[in-house]
Amino acid sequence: MRCTAAVVFTVAASAMEKNPIRRVVSLMQNMQKKIEAEAERDDALFAKFQCYCDKNSALTSESIKTGKAKIEQLESDIPEEQAQRTQTITELQQHKDDRAGANQAIEDGTSQRKKENKAFEEEAADIKANTAAIDQAVQAISKGMTGFLQTAQAKTVLAVLDKVDVMEDDKAAVKAFFQSGSSADLPASGEIVGILKTMSDEMNKRLDEITHNEQESLSNFNGLVAAKNKEIRAAQDAIEEKTERAGQLAVHITVLKNDLEETKSTLEEDEGYSAELAKNCETKAKEYDEIKKTRSEELLALADTIKVLNSDDALEMFKKTLPSGESLMQLETSTRATRHQALDRLHMVMKHHADPRLDLIALALSGKKQNFDKVMKLIDEMVQNLKVEQTDDDAKVAYCKKEIDQTEDKQKELQHKVEGQDAHIEDDEGSIDTLKSEIKALVAGIKDLDKSVAEATEQRKSEHEEYVKTAADDNAALDLLEFAKNRLNKFYNPKQYKEAPKEEEESFVQISAHSGKDEPPAAFGAKSSSSGGGVIGMIDKIRNELKTEMNEDKLEEEDSQQDYEKLMADSAKKRAADVSARTDKEAALADAQADLTDTKERRKETKTDVSETARYMSNLHATCDWISDNYDSRKVARAEEVEALEKAKAVLSGADFSLVQKTAFLGRK
Repeated sequence: MRCTAAVVFTVAASAMEKNPIRRVVSLMQNMQKKIEAEAERDDALFAKFQCYCDKNSALTSESIKTGKAKIEQLESDIPEEQAQRTQTITELQQHKDDRAGANQAIEDGTSQRKKENKAFEEEAADIKANTAAIDQAVQAISKGMTGFLQTAQAKTVLAVLDKVDVMEDDKAAVKAFFQSGSSADLPASGEIVGILKTMSDEMNKRLDEITHNEQESLSNFNGLVAAKNKEIRAAQDAIEEKTERAGQLAVHITVLKNDLEETKSTLEEDEGYSAELAKNCETKAKEYDEIKKTRSEELLALADTIKVLNSDDALEMFKKTLPSGESLMQLETSTRATRHQALDRLHMVMKHHADPRLDLIALALSGKKQNFDKVMKLIDEMVQNLKVEQTDDDAKVAYCKKEIDQTEDKQKELQHKVEGQDAHIEDDEGSIDTLKSEIKALVAGIKDLDKSVAEATEQRKSEHEEYVKTAADDNAALDLLEFAKNRLNKFYNPKQYKEAPKEEEESFVQISAHSGKDEPPAAFGAKSSSSGGGVIGMIDKIRNELKTEMNEDKLEEEDSQQDYEKLMADSAKKRAADVSARTDKEAALADAQADLTDTKERRKETKTDVSETARYMSNLHATCDWISDNYDSRKVARAEEVEALEKAKAVLSGADFSLVQKTAFLGRK
């Protein structure tokens, strides 16, 4: 704190002829006004600084409290999230294992089904071949064809005997019959035929049994496949859900960890800033108390000195001892007591507070010539200090202007950055919404595709069963037409007639009996070849049309099967493509969500920079506004002070010169 005394010298030229004590009193009074003005200014500045300390201390304390609470919450949330992700990954692996197990079960079941079907086909073929051989043997024996006993079919019949459950006596009879080559001295052929038919019935019964078992096994296999496919779909849905959940948890955990690190860093900065703020505020408060104490002591010293010099007794004495035209030497001689009282007061203050301006007053009161050189040197130093102070103010004003301009530019840049990040966040959120919509559409499409495939499979199965049934009916119709034609040929074209087995003939007779229509009566004792040929021709035409229809049905069945297989292949390809697209979009969604989180974090950092920059700008204004607002007045005041000091120096120089003249004049007297 400096109180400038040179202002009083602005009237130095006009005060040359005044009382020296009056000039000293005026000087000290001006010093009082200057000190009081500086006190008011310092009080206002310290009030602002105290407000700054209180405000920032409260904000920092609240920020520290919030940061500690947030760290505690984050340190609790992160392990919970990690535990959830671990549980999710465990469940995800279990679902994958379930899916693999279901696929393996289908694969094992398929392999077993193929083996069972192969065994069935082999056994069924063997039974059919054996029954065919037995049927031929029955026909041959019934017709008395002993030459049949030497054929391969006869050997087949003998081989079959050991495979069927027949009484040993019956086996021995059949073997004896076939090995004899003749029916002489052997049981009647009818008994052999009965044994063979029994064997055929047993084998047909076995065929029916294994056919039933095959159908039941196929049904069980289809049920297994359907159940496992359902398990696979459920596991796949769970895998997709858990994969997405695990990814979301991983992203969230990363965000929480980053947030924890940033919060700890911010807390550390806030605690450091709080400690530094408290230290600086306490130091400034002590410094200001010391300044106020020193200023009070200085004002008290000035007031006491002015009181002494300005008292009625002193004024009366000065009137008597200091006429207006007297020299400094006369002043020293006549007013020594008053001067010593003022000097004593000043010296008491100067013991506790060193101030060049008080020295200047003391020297002026002492009136010693040898000290005026020091006073003038002090004035020169004061002028130089004022110039240095002005240079400092110039530099500080330039610095403030530069820093404020740069900070304003930085604020604009940060605001532009925030706007860009907001636009980026908006784009990311739009992309996320689009991806979610697309993923939802893909999931719905996959479900619809699976439903369509199931419906197509069910339809193909129904069509195939209808085809099998129709084909069986058509074959039965062909056999019936063939039997009818053969029967007509027996009458109209005996040479083309083929003897049918009795059992087959009886079966067709039964079919005819069940048709509900009587056969037309034949003309007694006559036959018409022309009529017979027309009927046979009609039968041939019907048979040909039926065969054509059967071929068309077969081609249609093959085409339908090919279309179904193509549909299955295309559906599988489309499903794989949709699943792949869904996986890609889910990955893109995860990337977009991660990018959104990162952008939000960067926006948060940018907004922190905005707040810090605003705080820095506020501090700049708190520091620079006063110097900028008072720059011109301070500059003018300094200029006037320098001018006053230079005039004071001139006054002192003039005083020295006058003193020399006065001394010489007195010497001559």
